[in-house]
Amino acid sequence: MKKKALLSIGEFSKITGVGIKALRYYDEIGILPPAWIDPESGYRYYSFHQKAIADAIQFCVELGIPLKQFPEYTNEPASWIRYADLVEHGEELIREKIRTLQERLALLKEMRTEIQRAESSYQNSQPEKYRLPARDIWMVPYEGSQSCEAAGQLTNKIILDIHQNGMHLGNTGGLLLLRQEGRWQQFLFVDVQNIPDQKQKHPHILHIPQGIYLCRKVEHSDMQQVWDWSRPFVSEDGIRLVIETELFVGNYRFSSPVLEQRCLLFPLQ
Repeated sequence: MKKKALLSIGEFSKITGVGIKALRYYDEIGILPPAWIDPESGYRYYSFHQKAIADAIQFCVELGIPLKQFPEYTNEPASWIRYADLVEHGEELIREKIRTLQERLALLKEMRTEIQRAESSYQNSQPEKYRLPARDIWMVPYEGSQSCEAAGQLTNKIILDIHQNGMHLGNTGGLLLLRQEGRWQQFLFVDVQNIPDQKQKHPHILHIPQGIYLCRKVEHSDMQQVWDWSRPFVSEDGIRLVIETELFVGNYRFSSPVLEQRCLLFPLQ
């Protein structure tokens, strides 16, 4: 093979946009070997038709298709490429990425809305009513504040239980007061996301519908203080449940988060 009919690795790099280091790597893993290697200098040379292979490899890189799968779309040595199959796979990956981006965009919008609401609650010294979205929680009976060591240990156990049950962990947790058999019972909870349908009736999982909440920032963790600040605005019988959780303000402090207590007044299905 005459060297003059081939492209040096530098020239091939320029016309394909693939870096020299990447071309050497593709040679090492066997998906784009040079058309010829000078036995004296060791320089690599490529033919123009190999540009199609380089383009297909870059297509895989951009779409996140593992390069170890590239041989599935060509023969050995690479003289043809199953572009139809590669394009079909690429379309599936792009559609999935679009769905993921749309979900993340929706989540960001929800976070922005909650930050704005939280800032309002943080600045307001008086209780205020807000419409808050539904949530699913994993809860276990617990007495005490959420700022002590026992709460941290139990939260860690809940997190591991959620993971072991194949569910997705949410970002927040806290305390819950729930009326059961005529009396209020306290729980520690962590949010759960994307629960499989067959696990909706799990004994530790509670679905809390969207609703109107009476909310107030509190200085420390203590569920019993809710009865003092809520009494002028609503009777105990008018409260469906109470949540104490972190207030997701714009400048979030991990070491000393602001707490908010929320009384569910009107569940909205």
